[in-house]
Amino acid sequence: MSITKLSLTKLSLKSLKRVTAIRAPELSLTEYTRLLETCIQSKSLAEGKKIHQRLLENNNAHINNPFVLEKLARLYVSCNEIELARYLFDTIPEPNVVFYNLMIRAYAWNGPFERSLELYYEMLQSGILPNKFTFPLVLKACSGLQAIEDGREIHVHAERLGLSLDIYICTALIDLYAKCGDLDQAKWVFDGMSRKDVVAWNAMIAGFSLHGSYDNNIHLFIEMQKEGINPNSSTIVAVLPTVAGANELKQGEALHGYCVRRSFDNDVVVGTGLLDMYAKCGCISHASRFFNLMDVKNGVTWSAMIGAYVTCEFMRESLQLYDWMVIEDARNLTPATLGTVLRACAKLTDLSKGRLIHCCTIKTGYLLDIMVGNTLLSMYAKCGIIDDAVRFFDEMNLKDTITYNAIISGCLQNGYAQEVLHIFHEMQLSGIKPDSCNHGQCPANLFTFGFPTTRCLWTWFLDYPRLCS
Repeated sequence: MSITKLSLTKLSLKSLKRVTAIRAPELSLTEYTRLLETCIQSKSLAEGKKIHQRLLENNNAHINNPFVLEKLARLYVSCNEIELARYLFDTIPEPNVVFYNLMIRAYAWNGPFERSLELYYEMLQSGILPNKFTFPLVLKACSGLQAIEDGREIHVHAERLGLSLDIYICTALIDLYAKCGDLDQAKWVFDGMSRKDVVAWNAMIAGFSLHGSYDNNIHLFIEMQKEGINPNSSTIVAVLPTVAGANELKQGEALHGYCVRRSFDNDVVVGTGLLDMYAKCGCISHASRFFNLMDVKNGVTWSAMIGAYVTCEFMRESLQLYDWMVIEDARNLTPATLGTVLRACAKLTDLSKGRLIHCCTIKTGYLLDIMVGNTLLSMYAKCGIIDDAVRFFDEMNLKDTITYNAIISGCLQNGYAQEVLHIFHEMQLSGIKPDSCNHGQCPANLFTFGFPTTRCLWTWFLDYPRLCS
């Protein structure tokens, strides 16, 4: 800690004692702002609330000071107490652009994104002009909402204020247009930038990666280095999925070599991306060797390697690795990991292992995750234990189309045609629409499994297309 910060901390601790004392003398405005700044830096929410309470109880004149209000709002935002910050914001008679930016940022980073847009338009209606700090924040919210039309309108606002070439605004626009599928507009913004930093390059590369544009991605990766911009770990993470999607193992190995030279392979996120790339390129031996050499592994890394084995049809190996992970550190368990190993159990029809993992989902609380529940349901159905599958299906609190597909498919494959009609009727009552999976298979398979061709069934079969519309 620097001397300045240390001195500030000592002052703040001393002041805090004065604030919380029963008959404490009043603090100066400077002391209050310094004290609140230290609370912000150290994320000391409890102490900050005490200061706020002291200001309110004494009807202190400083409570209406813009600097004090701004510090309090920043404290609550930094501690993720967004509703407290919003309450404070709403008490300000005439908030300025700094306050609006603070709240727009809070919602852009924490959600709900809609509130960022609401505040932006409220600010305009109040006659307050946005500045260069406003636009990247509200564009981030647009990106999260996939609200491309709002984004285009905000782009026009930035142009009218002469801010559309700001590097941070351009980067936010690239991210927005790319995520909304307008790669041409994203590239137009990118090409029009007079100065590009690594974040701007990464945004454009990530946009192409999102839409599987392998050639454009590799071209940009090479071009940025020609421009004197060194790729960072985020660049590699953005490029790897495209390489994997194009099944370009040689290019992937070249990227791996680049990571080793730059020591990016020690980054757990990059390492996970490399594992995924090798698995999707069908090179499980490379993935396994790299995984064993990794110094740091987290839940995502373990899940990626287990998933790599399943992707390459090495089901037994995936279950062995799962057991190893539980022994090493069960805290690495994630819903994604459990879903993956349950798929392996289903593929192997390994009911005993599946039941053990079912117990694990209960202990960890992940049984409530709908993805885990769906995979567990599918495992029981594919193992032919339909009674257990139906019982578990009835106990599920959350159900979606995948849930119904799994139980309907399991019942049909095991000849439980009567159950299918009951489940399909329940699906209709729940308001969930059938999709192509149960739409095409359900009626035909009922006849295949010898369900009696009664008038009721024929009526239901003829009316099926309307039910699915």
